[in-house]
Amino acid sequence: MRTADRYLPASPPLPLSTFFDRRERAGSVFPFSAPRGRWYFLGRNALWHGLRSLRFDEGDEVLVPAYNSGAEVDAIVAAGLSPRFFRVGIDLMPDVHDMQSRISQRTRALLAIHYFGFPQPLTELTAFCTRNGLLLVEDCAPALFSRDGHVPLGTTGVFSVFSPHKTLPLPHGGFLVINGPKIDPPAEPEEPPPSYGIELLPRRLLQGVEMRYPELMRWARRTFRLQMGAWNGPNGSSGATYDESFDPATADMGASTVVQELALRSNPAFVVQARRRNYRRLGSLLPRDGQLSPDLPVGVCPLFFPFFVADRAAAVRSLKAKGIELFPYWSTPHPAIPAGAFPEAEHLRAHLLALPVYQGLSREDVEYLAGAVSVVARAQYAMAPAQ
Repeated sequence: MRTADRYLPASPPLPLSTFFDRRERAGSVFPFSAPRGRWYFLGRNALWHGLRSLRFDEGDEVLVPAYNSGAEVDAIVAAGLSPRFFRVGIDLMPDVHDMQSRISQRTRALLAIHYFGFPQPLTELTAFCTRNGLLLVEDCAPALFSRDGHVPLGTTGVFSVFSPHKTLPLPHGGFLVINGPKIDPPAEPEEPPPSYGIELLPRRLLQGVEMRYPELMRWARRTFRLQMGAWNGPNGSSGATYDESFDPATADMGASTVVQELALRSNPAFVVQARRRNYRRLGSLLPRDGQLSPDLPVGVCPLFFPFFVADRAAAVRSLKAKGIELFPYWSTPHPAIPAGAFPEAEHLRAHLLALPVYQGLSREDVEYLAGAVSVVARAQYAMAPAQ
């Protein structure tokens, strides 16, 4: 059991004030302002619908970076297409030469994943697609509100997909943006059952309470365990685990009305500013040699702070004992990826931590996080990114 005095959840908690704030802020900001946008239950559902809107033939191929969550691969396969994996470097940049070698007569599209909110080299990828007659698809699931300089990510590809619940305190939510003028947007998705998918809202609320009142919540957990059995609250389970598979049963399901309203009440400017501030502060306190991206380019809204350690699994356990939850970020490769074929992706899965920088973290939270990670890193002789 966790015994630390401080608690930092892996995802941003939901402030209770959100329910009483009736102002709509994000509706005028991309991607939610896109004229041909669709809400879905998850981002993988949005990707599935986007691929089907391209009307490729069954068995056609999509170039996919070998470092991925696995959900994208499942959505591609469920759409009747074949993934063709290519090399991504330790710096998360695509290997264009390897991409070129993977192209066949059936290759139709390239999927670009904007890792951790940082833009992929879109100019280079667009030129690559033009030379090879491919369509560019942007996976912006980790990049809500991010920009490449002053250009919003998700506006370059023929379509783009987002997972707002990764950046905002939402229980679910995917978003599809159709950019290609000759592509017909999918039909409006189905409304989910009234309570379906929002059962995590109380968890998000309780996480916020525990961040500020850890002693009170420890008492509440003990009380609920005695009176009601195990309470699967913010610390009642391992936390930070999630299923990366694609569920065809929910493919046509939209996001709940509650989720859409909460998303539109978010303040994008505040979210970006807070995440950038926490990223910079964390970077100033962590050992430099473990940082994958020490610099924060203009326009980036970081999802996490990527940081290398020698043994990620051990680091996650050590940090959990200090009250810090971390996502096991893309720890398991998709079964379709041949073992040993992409050592850089395997290195990233084994050594890269995804440290929280979300809005809602205080200066003291960031300093506590940096101190705990630094201790773990020094103990493990943190690994510098390979050049």
